[in-house]
Amino acid sequence: MLTLRYDPTLEVTSSIPKIGSEQIKIKRNGTYPSSKHIEKELRNIINTAISKDSPNTVCLALSTGIDSNLMLSLLRDEYPNLDIKCISVGFDEADEAVYAKKIAERKDTDFYNVTVDNPLKDLPFLISIVKEPRWNLYQYYFIEKSKKFSNVLFTGDGGDELFGGYTFRYAKFLRLFDGSDDWKQRVGHYLECHERDWVPDQEKIFGENIKFDWSTIYSLLRAYFDNDLDALDQVLLADYNGKLIYDFVPTNDKFFSYFGIMGISPILDKKIIEMSLGIPPSVKFNKESNMGKIPLREILSRLDSKNISDTKIGFGMDLKTFWTSSAKEIVISTLSNASVFRDKIISRDFYNRSIKRIEETGDLRYISKMLQLLSLEIWYKMFITFESSPKSSL
Repeated sequence: MLTLRYDPTLEVTSSIPKIGSEQIKIKRNGTYPSSKHIEKELRNIINTAISKDSPNTVCLALSTGIDSNLMLSLLRDEYPNLDIKCISVGFDEADEAVYAKKIAERKDTDFYNVTVDNPLKDLPFLISIVKEPRWNLYQYYFIEKSKKFSNVLFTGDGGDELFGGYTFRYAKFLRLFDGSDDWKQRVGHYLECHERDWVPDQEKIFGENIKFDWSTIYSLLRAYFDNDLDALDQVLLADYNGKLIYDFVPTNDKFFSYFGIMGISPILDKKIIEMSLGIPPSVKFNKESNMGKIPLREILSRLDSKNISDTKIGFGMDLKTFWTSSAKEIVISTLSNASVFRDKIISRDFYNRSIKRIEETGDLRYISKMLQLLSLEIWYKMFITFESSPKSSL
């Protein structure tokens, strides 16, 4: 959890299947689905979902990215008179909500932006729902808002993992990659592309009761790189079987269940997943232009619905500003006498050095790590030592 941001050793009940390298090989038979085939199937999936309950109103989690914009365009094209409520979540006024609102207005839908002043305020309660030590649980807020309008919420989840949306990661991986690299070197390159999830002195985070070994992390990722797939296929395989299956999807599912909402992610339908496996990475991602999700972009182009801004930050925030405004005070007050230090799960020395490093350099990786430790302390007291309850406040 503190190195990959998810735990692949856990048994999770995911609404999507795991994928192995052999499944990709089977799908590569020389022909692959075109964007028109994908569009037709997405329309079928949307129509099936809508006809099931015939809702008068549906909600859509909308950002400025390709995926949610595509869902909005297809929904409106299939159902010109359907009442669609578009919902975004932000942490200040100068974020992508301004652009998302323009997209919603173009499609004659209502738009609501949920502004979260302090996302740590509700953290104990949110952790009590997901039952894992996570702090970036932003989706709770747009799911909560959508419940006011409908029991049906559409999302664009899965586009990045299935159709090559993490372009900054692919470009870096390819710079590091050498055709003669063995699986260990490829895993190392992959971890370098996820450097926001761990810190250079990662092994020093843990206390005496936790034995950390990078070889364990490598072994968890080996299956995705110890094969003869194309290098980018390996990256996409690791992305899909990583955060998507063990973080994003199960976390969303827990919030959907909590609010009694039917969450619909057409791109993560099994038929679309199967179709995506047959598409070579070169058709999804253009190395020269560093552009991804090309099949989805083609669908948008045909719908005359190119997104107004392609600067999606994924409901993220400015961590430095957040740290100085409120997070620092909350982290220090909560961790000053932490149970994870007392029980030698986490090293107090690491914590003290990290706080000092943030003060001196503003290193975002250490800010993120302190927020992870905060969520760990809350989870630990709630589910391990039973020292606190979901009603605790920060």
